[in-house]
Amino acid sequence: MRKKTVHEVSIALGMVDELSRIARENDAEKITLVRLKIGKMSGIVTDSLIFAFDAIKLEHPFLSSAEIIVNEIPLIYECNDCGIQFETDDIYFPSCSNCTSYNLKIISGEEQHIDQVEVEV
Repeated sequence: MRKKTVHEVSIALGMVDELSRIARENDAEKITLVRLKIGKMSGIVTDSLIFAFDAIKLEHPFLSSAEIIVNEIPLIYECNDCGIQFETDDIYFPSCSNCTSYNLKIISGEEQHIDQVEVEV
């Protein structure tokens, strides 16, 4: 198992804990759908996370048929010099697409959270 996959397994285990809490609080018999928001800069390998979740969920009857959908959030910066917002795939030392400044702040792309859960009660 690659080191990166171990990271996604621990995230999937944390998701199961959180989904267990959500199911308990809502008197749910099962969770049918889990939507995640994962930013491009989050460091999470989406395919590995889905694989890990699909394996782990089989040990939890309330999750065994749950579908997982990942919405990948693009990396968007705002330039502190010219004010433009731009999307990029460059996570290492990007520069503004308008004025080439490196004085940037991240607007999106670091997200990593459960966005929506559908349950059966």
